[in-house]
Amino acid sequence: MLRRPCLIAIIPLFILGVGAAPAAAQPLTGFVKSSDYMVQIDGSAASDADVYWSQSARSFLVVAKSLSTPVIVQPANQLVRGVPIMKLAGRGDGSIDILADAAFVAVGPLSVGAEGASFTLDGFRVTMAQKPPLLGWQDSAGIAAYNATYADRSAAYAPQSAVMSDLRTQGADVRLLVFFGSWCPFCQQKVPLAMKVAEGLAGSKVDVDFYGLARSNFSQDAQARKYKIKSVPTGVVLVDGKEVGRISSDGWVAPEATLNRILNR
Repeated sequence: MLRRPCLIAIIPLFILGVGAAPAAAQPLTGFVKSSDYMVQIDGSAASDADVYWSQSARSFLVVAKSLSTPVIVQPANQLVRGVPIMKLAGRGDGSIDILADAAFVAVGPLSVGAEGASFTLDGFRVTMAQKPPLLGWQDSAGIAAYNATYADRSAAYAPQSAVMSDLRTQGADVRLLVFFGSWCPFCQQKVPLAMKVAEGLAGSKVDVDFYGLARSNFSQDAQARKYKIKSVPTGVVLVDGKEVGRISSDGWVAPEATLNRILNR
């Protein structure tokens, strides 16, 4: 688990993979579904495509009904290989392993560039790319629609009931501004907790708003300049329009508790 917020600069995962090839005998297991990528076929979004990532294998798995076979995409050696769908074994946690006796079929080379990674299959040009980041003011519903991981983690989080009761009795107008990057792994872990808190505080005098930032150049964003945001996620706590504290780092472990402490100093 990441122990600190994501800094302003981030290197796309496609580029990270190029310098870190897996060992020759590395098993292709532990593919976890990722909502960070989109797949296009001949320039059109492939809504039936699912993308999985295996950290141990440093490889992507792309499964789409519109393609004749699932494919393993390996940025490290810039290769794409087909794998029979019957050789994909689903786990109870939703991840996928590739069976050891799977016979791979060479699909062709992988072209990696700033726009993502592309290859040709069935005569179609298939492109994988990171989703454009969410920018500006967002609500929980929009964030959940953008990335199902946020929705799943939000649903699984149980805020402290006593703390939530305290927050709902706030007499002043409280606003928590959550600055985040939809591309940031730490945000994917912690922002869903704030989403669940926002849901529990609906109708109270505590409002939780979310603001998406780009991967770099925070200084170009007016709201980031206004609130002097240097890393994400950062929560700015306002009472009657005046800043009284911030949530960062370990404060996101239980954002409702951190918010309550700030308000009761």
